[in-house]
Amino acid sequence: MSREKELGADQVIDTLGELVAALAAFAAKVPAHSSMVNQSMRPTEETIEGYESIVYRFRDRAGTTFRVLNAFFIDSLEAFEAGRVYDAVPPLLQAVEQLVALHTEEKIKFTPQQQNRIREFHQRLEKILPEKNKPEVDLPKPDSY
Repeated sequence: MSREKELGADQVIDTLGELVAALAAFAAKVPAHSSMVNQSMRPTEETIEGYESIVYRFRDRAGTTFRVLNAFFIDSLEAFEAGRVYDAVPPLLQAVEQLVALHTEEKIKFTPQQQNRIREFHQRLEKILPEKNKPEVDLPKPDSY
């Protein structure tokens, strides 16, 4: 049984980019208020299969350096399959943080261009999440009651 060649840094970043793009495309279809109520909108079977194939293709070729990302990608996949788009974002943010840690620990060296792509993915993921500072309920100021 022959295994495919292990992934390099560019391929790992491409994989992350594919997941972020799929998640962002689905998030654009989810109503903003759905994060406030306990309901979800499921993606189509075709969309789920695409996301799943990205995750499992990565898992099969991750190698030892990037194996730590598997758990984050699978957590994101499980939330994505259930239609919980906002729950699918944090594992990908953790994957970005792990890539940064690998670079900091000098286990992998990212080029400045690769670092910019990782930074861009982080920003795109943060934009998917509802505003953290916006309260779920608009209450009057405390001094007014």
